[in-house]
Amino acid sequence: MTKKQSAALCALFLLFLCLFPLLGLLQPDREFSPMENRALAQKPAFRLSAFFSGQWAQDCESYLTDQFPLRDAWVGLKYVCERAMLRRENNGVYFAGDRLIARFDPPDQSRVESNFAAVDRLAQNTGLPTRLLLAPTSAYLYADQLPKNAPSYDQQQLFDRAEALETAQNIPVSQLLLERREEPIYYRTDHHWTAQGAYWAYASYMEAAGRREEILTQEDLAPYRRQIENFYGTLYSQAGARFYQPDAITYYDFPGLAMEQPGEEPQPIYDLSFAEQKDKYSLFFGGNPPQFCIRSQNPQAHGSLLVVKDSFANSLLPYLALSYREIYVFDPRYNRDSLRQFAADCGADEILILYQTANFAQDANIGLLAL
Repeated sequence: MTKKQSAALCALFLLFLCLFPLLGLLQPDREFSPMENRALAQKPAFRLSAFFSGQWAQDCESYLTDQFPLRDAWVGLKYVCERAMLRRENNGVYFAGDRLIARFDPPDQSRVESNFAAVDRLAQNTGLPTRLLLAPTSAYLYADQLPKNAPSYDQQQLFDRAEALETAQNIPVSQLLLERREEPIYYRTDHHWTAQGAYWAYASYMEAAGRREEILTQEDLAPYRRQIENFYGTLYSQAGARFYQPDAITYYDFPGLAMEQPGEEPQPIYDLSFAEQKDKYSLFFGGNPPQFCIRSQNPQAHGSLLVVKDSFANSLLPYLALSYREIYVFDPRYNRDSLRQFAADCGADEILILYQTANFAQDANIGLLAL
């Protein structure tokens, strides 16, 4: 390397060192990243206790990482470099042909056992018919598309453990979905199942609840079918992926359904303002409120259902809402109230616990079901 080349390289390096801190000072902090679909770390307040414990330094590192200038562009560049080096994974997401699949590492077995025990305890404490429905991740359904020798937890262990519940009833759907994997039952750029995948889980639940005759047929659904194009989901954002074709979100605009949240006026179950945003999946109920109620004006609807859930339930609830007079929805990730008391207050006749396997295995909040 010549002296001129060395000097140019040093100058470029110094420009980088000076320019990016300056940009960081000039640009306002962002609170939310539409690309990554998550809240970004904010500047931590200085406290002596946090400083000596090391927590303040960790918070500062998270803040600087999240607020780094042109972060979205750098994430995209990292993805391009990873693919150029023929790597099949980035940031916990596998590149599986035209599909993105989240990596599922082995969970803490004590947490898994504690969460299953909490499900049984909820059934015992409430005395209500309680059913558990675990949705597999796409790594289970499309295992043959994973990169060769890619680590992936065997989710069948969770399905087998669910069959051993003592008080609650397990509703198996993994094999049914596996048999229908050629249908568009999971998004390609997102970790959720589609409305089609949710439909088959809904049908399994209705059969388990003894309401088979009420299951909506595809012909029943056709007049209410709506679709939103250009959906790039959570895995697309997490991987910093580029060059993938977008998904489409299907939803059903059923009449006579209203969503009620504490202290607010009734509103539609779909918030279509999200159709124009990056986070299009939040059109279902506006995201994940801590609790809400869906009321149906269908004269044939009967019974009251309590659904304890993560976001996988969001695209399934509209189907159920045509059969139940009211559905009370409780998300333990954002609600610390006593679920036992909540079930008593809402007067539910039965309980459905619906989670994705990865969330169920790892979420410490599920332990609150036992209280």
